[in-house]
Amino acid sequence: MEMGTRSLPQETEYMREALKEAEKAYALGETPIGCVIVWRGEIIGRGYNRRAIDKSVLAHAEITAIAEAERYLADWRLEEATLYVTLEPCPMCAGAIVQARVGRVVYATANLKAGSAGTVIDMMHVAGFNHQVEVVGGILEKECTDLLKRFFRELRAEKDKPYPPKELPKEFFQASAKELAPKLVGKILCRRLNNGEVLRYRITETECYYGEKDTACHAHKGRTARTEVMYQDGGITYIYLCYGIHYLLNIVTGQAGFPEAVLIRGVEGFEGPGKLTKAMQIGKELNGQELSSAGELWLEEDGSKVKIERHKRIGIDYASPKDQNRKWRFKKS
Repeated sequence: MEMGTRSLPQETEYMREALKEAEKAYALGETPIGCVIVWRGEIIGRGYNRRAIDKSVLAHAEITAIAEAERYLADWRLEEATLYVTLEPCPMCAGAIVQARVGRVVYATANLKAGSAGTVIDMMHVAGFNHQVEVVGGILEKECTDLLKRFFRELRAEKDKPYPPKELPKEFFQASAKELAPKLVGKILCRRLNNGEVLRYRITETECYYGEKDTACHAHKGRTARTEVMYQDGGITYIYLCYGIHYLLNIVTGQAGFPEAVLIRGVEGFEGPGKLTKAMQIGKELNGQELSSAGELWLEEDGSKVKIERHKRIGIDYASPKDQNRKWRFKKS
């Protein structure tokens, strides 16, 4: 067995060929891993990761290269061959390498999550197996690692990129207020006016009100004509007049029979629940309405990521000390 790093010109040349295969995977949006198999100075097998494209867990670079090499030699035994791969093999590929009796494995970058040539586990030198594999690591490590880092950096950026807004379905609101209150921060509140104009504002602050045991919740004293709407299935509005001055918009959440809701406290440009309802022309006539673009109020999401702060709720001096201290207010930071 040979472990460690060496940078012989010939080893580097073959690893560059494996890197070319990895770049093919990168160009296709696949995790960039490439492999070549060398036998008596000739490349007889090539492969690159195609798992997502082929929709197959077997479509790893090493598996493809081994299959091609076996076809070339018309034999499954690859004792004289060296396998070059840009990332240390996973357990599946390590098993295939041992089964194919590959003589040597040279990899570029250690696989910290599933490396099976010694980093996490060592399947190349199991005493009970009928074959041992020589292993060399670290050839062209920087170049291959840089390609992987670039791929995952771009992947994260793509995931964080906003997409065209889409309406939140009724099923979204079936979760509890405790779960949805932070999730609603960053979502888009939409209001269709009588003239057909649609107002859209991104939510910046919410509060959770959760059940009859929450002494800050309107339903704390039980079911009344006013709170009846809170006992319905999630996905409808609960709107009430506060101190005879302004209306407050709440989103009913969860399942029928358990009263809970999320107060929308602020949107971009309008901090304060009364200011936002005034700006969006939301009044008592919208109480109990289903949130739907077929109606006058609905919510959308566009994938925007926001950082959220947790705080105590505001204006609930009447609640118990325990409930006053709950950090059930969520605000965009």
